[in-house]
Amino acid sequence: MLATLVLSFPDPKSFRKQRIYQVITDRFAGGYDCYNKREYCCGNLKSMVEKLDYIKNLGYTTIWISPTVEQAEGPQMQYKGYWPSDFYKTNPKQGSDQDLKDLVAEAHKLGLLVISDVNYNNVGQCKDGKVSCITTFPLDAYYHANCNITDSQNSTQLEKCRVDGSPDLDQDHPYVLQELLDWTAWYQNEFNFDGFRIGFLKNVGHKFWKALRQVSPWFTIGSVTNASYAELKNYTNQEFYTTFNEPLFQAVDKVFDYYKMSMHLLSEAFEEAALTFGDNVKDLGIYLDNHDTDRFLSACSKDPMMFLNGVALQHTWIGIPVMYYGTEQEMFGSNTFANENAQSMWGPYDYNQFSKYYLLIKKLNQIRDKVKIDKINQKELLVTDDFYSYARGNQVLVALTNQGYYKKQQIHYNIPNSPFESNTRICDILSNECINVNEDESVDIYLTNGQARVYVRESLM
Repeated sequence: MLATLVLSFPDPKSFRKQRIYQVITDRFAGGYDCYNKREYCCGNLKSMVEKLDYIKNLGYTTIWISPTVEQAEGPQMQYKGYWPSDFYKTNPKQGSDQDLKDLVAEAHKLGLLVISDVNYNNVGQCKDGKVSCITTFPLDAYYHANCNITDSQNSTQLEKCRVDGSPDLDQDHPYVLQELLDWTAWYQNEFNFDGFRIGFLKNVGHKFWKALRQVSPWFTIGSVTNASYAELKNYTNQEFYTTFNEPLFQAVDKVFDYYKMSMHLLSEAFEEAALTFGDNVKDLGIYLDNHDTDRFLSACSKDPMMFLNGVALQHTWIGIPVMYYGTEQEMFGSNTFANENAQSMWGPYDYNQFSKYYLLIKKLNQIRDKVKIDKINQKELLVTDDFYSYARGNQVLVALTNQGYYKKQQIHYNIPNSPFESNTRICDILSNECINVNEDESVDIYLTNGQARVYVRESLM
C-alpha cells in the first residue's frame, strides 16, 4: 500500500509560525447541553465547519481535532476518541468520512491547517470484556497480556500493561506493526491532514516510534507526561518531529498555582530547554492545559491576574503556542471523574468574539505576526522569586509576576539592557499603556495587583 501513495503535507519546520487551537470535536459545535460530561454531547464535524471563522479570527492558524476513528462500545468517555474499534471508519457519532474530508478542505480554503489526534497504544473496551468489537485488530494474539500498570516508573509495565483497562496493542507483532504503519499512510493521505498529535509515548516502545517516523515524515508532536528535557530529546532524535514543552508546563503550573513557587523555575526551564534543544526549542509546543489536565483558570484558583500572566507567557514564549478551546472565553473546570474540563462551546459561551480574552489573545497573535516571532530568539532579562522578564529579539519585552490579584500591591523593577533603544516609546499591548525607555536603555516596570506586561514599539500598536 505504501508504495502506491503519493503523500502531500507542509514542511514540518513551517509549523514554527503556526498557532495551534485544540478542540474536542464532541464539545465544540453542533451539540446540546448534556449533564453527564462523560457521555457524548453530539458535537460534530459538519457543525465545526461553520465555526472555522471563529478560530481564524482569533488568530489561530492550525486546528488540532480529537481522534476521528470509530469507537468501541463502552463503558464511557468514547467522545474523547481514545477507544478505537475500526481505524478505517470515522466515528459515526461525530460524522461521516465525507464530513471529515469537508472539514479539512474548508479549513484549507481559509488558510488553516488541520492536525489529527492519533492513538497507537490501545483499542477500546468491548461489552463482553474481550476484543470482539475491534474490527481492525480482532485477535487476542494482537495484544499484550492483561495486566494493570501499578508502577508509573516501570517502563515494562508502561509498555506492556493496560491504561484504564484498555486492551494494549503489541506493536512487536508483525501484523500489528505493519497494519499500524499502513494505516498511518492511508489515514494521512485519505483525509489530507497536515500533521498528527500523538499521545501515550511512554506506553509504546522506541522501536515502534522509529518505524512510524519512517512512514510519517510530516509534522508530528508527541505528548510525554511528566517528562524531563532529556527524555523529550530521546523522542525527537528519530521518532517525532517535536514534543510539547512538558517541563515548562510543570514549571508554569507550580509558579502560578495556589502555592506560587519561585519564578526561578521558569528560568531553569528556559535555560535547560535551550541547552538541550538549541534552535529546535522553537518547535516545542507551549501549553497551559488540555483535555487531560485541569483548565488553567482552575489551576490558578481563578485568580484573574495569574490567568493573564499565563496567557501572556503562552503567546510570547519561544515555541509554538497550543491553546485548549475555551481559554479565550475564560472556561474553567477540573480534570475530574465528571470531566468538568470538557465544557461545550455552545450555550453561555456562544462563540463570543468580543469577550475580553478573545480580543486580548487576538491582539497577541497579531503581534506575533508583525514581529515574525518565530524567527527571533528569547533572552532572559531579570528573574526574582516573584518576577520574570524576557525579550524576544529586539521586538518584545515581557514582564510577568506571580503576585496575583488579591495581594493588592504594586511591584517595581528596573530592567537593564532592554531590547529597545534609549527614549523609544513602547506600549503594553495588554493595557495599552505606554512609557519611554530610559536614556541608559533600561526600562522601569511597574506591575499593579499582579498584572503582566507585553511591551512593543508604539508603531506596532
